[in-house]
Amino acid sequence: MLKYFILILCFIICKIVPLYSKDIREFEVGTNIKNIPEERYTNIRCLDSQKELKLWDDFSLCKKRNDDNFYLGFEYDDKYAFNENFEGTQIAGHPVTINIAINKKGIIEKITVNTDPKAPPYFKKQAHLFWMRVYSKYGPKNWECNDIKQKENHSIINKKYTNRICEKRIYNKKITYHTEFYFLNNKEKKEKESLVSRTKLVISNLNL
Repeated sequence: MLKYFILILCFIICKIVPLYSKDIREFEVGTNIKNIPEERYTNIRCLDSQKELKLWDDFSLCKKRNDDNFYLGFEYDDKYAFNENFEGTQIAGHPVTINIAINKKGIIEKITVNTDPKAPPYFKKQAHLFWMRVYSKYGPKNWECNDIKQKENHSIINKKYTNRICEKRIYNKKITYHTEFYFLNNKEKKEKESLVSRTKLVISNLNL
C-alpha cells in the first residue's frame, strides 16, 4: 500500500513541479564557476584538504584528482534563509552535503549530492525518499534502473527493501542516483544505528 502511495505522490509532484533551468540553485554542469555568486554560500573549501577558499575562482589552489578536476565543498549560508525551516544545506527539505568538480577552465563538470548522514533521526529515516525530488526535477520517463540483490547482512524494513541505482541522460547531462533503505544485521548496534536510509545523486557533464 505504501509503495502505491509513494508512486502516486511522485506522479503528482512530477506533473505539478516544473523543470528548473539549473541543477541546484545557481549550479549547473557545463557552466563556469565564475558565474556563481559567493553570497548565499559559506565554508567554500577544497574537498580533500578542507583548505578554506575566499572565492569560487580560487579552485585552482586545491589539488587535482586523477580525473584532472578540482573538487570543492560548500554549505548554504543561513543568513539568506527565509526562516528557520530553510536553515542549513538542504534540498526540498532533505539535509544534504554537496560537492562540485571543476575542470582547469573553471567549468563545472560534476555535482554530487548526498543526503546528510549526520542529520537528525527523523530526516535520516526519510533520506531514501530523496529520489522523488530527482524525479520531479528531471521527469519520470526514460530512467534505466537496476535493483541490487539483497545481501546477507541486509534486513527488510516493514516488508520493504530498497537498493536501487537509476540513470538517465537528458540534454548534455547524465543523472545517476543510488537510493538505499534497509537494516544492517549487526547485533552490537542499536536499531537507529543500523538503519541505512540514504540517497546519492550525481549530475555529470556529457560534453567532456
